[in-house]
Amino acid sequence: MTIGALSPFGRATKAPLAGRTILQIVPPLADGGDERSTLAVVTALIEAGARALVASDPGEFASETQALGGLHLPFPASARNPLTMAFNARRLARLIESERIDLVHARSLAVAWVGRAACRRARSALVTTIAGKGGSAPPRTRLESALLDGDRVIVSSQYAAGRVGGVLASVAPRLRIVRPGVDLAPLAPQGTSRERVAKAREGWGAAPHERVVLAPGRLHPERGQGALIEAAALIEARGLADVRFVLAGEAPKAAFARDLDAQAVEQGVRSAVTRVGAAADRAAAMLAASVVVFPTRAAEGVTRATLEAAASGALTVVSDIGPAREIIAAPPHAAAEERTGWLTPPGDASALAAAIGEALTLGASAREAIRRRARARIAEFYSIERMTRDTLAVYAEALNR
Repeated sequence: MTIGALSPFGRATKAPLAGRTILQIVPPLADGGDERSTLAVVTALIEAGARALVASDPGEFASETQALGGLHLPFPASARNPLTMAFNARRLARLIESERIDLVHARSLAVAWVGRAACRRARSALVTTIAGKGGSAPPRTRLESALLDGDRVIVSSQYAAGRVGGVLASVAPRLRIVRPGVDLAPLAPQGTSRERVAKAREGWGAAPHERVVLAPGRLHPERGQGALIEAAALIEARGLADVRFVLAGEAPKAAFARDLDAQAVEQGVRSAVTRVGAAADRAAAMLAASVVVFPTRAAEGVTRATLEAAASGALTVVSDIGPAREIIAAPPHAAAEERTGWLTPPGDASALAAAIGEALTLGASAREAIRRRARARIAEFYSIERMTRDTLAVYAEALNR
C-alpha cells in the first residue's frame, strides 16, 4: 500500500487507523524529546479516528496532550538504570494490555529497549525512531540494537537511511523515511512585520546600508564559524563592501568565542564581524539577513534552523555534507534553474566566500525566484502535514506487518 493511498486517514470505519490505539513514548525535552512532532501526530491520529496516547515523564507533554484530545500516561521515559528499565518493560506490557494498545512508537534509545521487551510480550506492533544522522557502526549491545528492532524503523533522511542500512543490511527493508516537519505559517514573509525585522537588525548593530550574512547556531569548532571568518576576509578583499557577518549563537566554551574574536582581528575583519546570542525571533532574523549560512564541518541530522531558513525564503548557503542536498537543491546535484540555495564543501572558505558573494550580487528577479523555489521545496517535503501523513502511513504499515 502506498503513502498516497493512506494519506486521507479519514474517520471512516475503513480508514487504516480508525479504532486503533497508538501510544507514543517520548523522552523529556532535555533528552531530545520532540514536542512539536509528538503533538502533531496526536492531532493527526485523532483526526484519523484513532485513540492517541502519549507516555512521558510526569509534567512533560501532559497538559498539551490532554488539550488536543489525547490521553497522557505518566511514565519514567528518561530512566536508564537497567533494573528500572526491566521494571518499566513489565509496566508497559501491563499498560498495553489494559489500554488495548495496538502499536507503540518509541522515540528514543532507552524507551526503544523497553518498548521492544513489552511489545514482544504483548504481541503489539513496535515502531522506533533513529534520531539525527544515524549510526556509523553496528550496535555493540542489546540496548543499542533496540532501535533497529522495530517492525518499522523511522529515519529522518535518505542520508541517515543509507548510513543505517549500510551498517546493518538486515534492517534496510524495515527503514522508512519520515522527514521532520516545520510549521510554515510563522515563517511566511508576509506574516513578519517590518518592525520585527528592524528590531532584529538593531540587535545586530547593522547599519541601514549594510547587508547581513547570518550564521545561526551555537559556537563550536564543528559548526564552521572559523571558515566563515576566513570567507569574510576573502569577500572584503574582493571588493564587496558594506557586509556585516553575524554569528548568532551561544558559546558553551568561552575560550572558543575568544578564539573567533582573535581570528577576526588577525584576518582584519573584526569591525565587520558581530557575535550575538541566539535570535529570539527567528522568523524576523531570517528575513533581516541577506544571506543565511550554515558552514558546518561535520555531518548532522536534518536541523530545524536550516529548514526554517529555507522555509522563510532566505538565500541559504549550507555545507554539502550529511542530508544538506536533500534540503537544498543546488548544482552539481540539481540543475541551475532548480536552485534553492548553495552547497559548498565543508571547511572550504574560498568556496564559501564565492557562494556568499554570488548570493549577495544576484539581481532582484533571480533572488525572488530562488526564494520562491526554496519555500516550495520545504512545503513539499518538510511540512507538518507531510510529516504526520508519512508517520501515520508507517503506523498503518506496521500494523499490517
